[in-house]
Amino acid sequence: MPSTKQRALDLIENLPDDSSFDDIMEELFFSKKVQEGLSDLDSNKTISHKQVLEEITKWRKR
Repeated sequence: MPSTKQRALDLIENLPDDSSFDDIMEELFFSKKVQEGLSDLDSNKTISHKQVLEEITKWRKR
């Protein structure tokens, strides 16, 4: 598995040449969050759809 640095370099390399610094940062952040989500799935650190709906209902009542 490639290192974090190599994954970041690959991601940047595949962006268009006219990408702004902000575009690059957004892509890196998005990639980081996807990797965190996949890691959570692998570690069973998730909640059910039902639990999410219950939380949303609580938020709306506030």
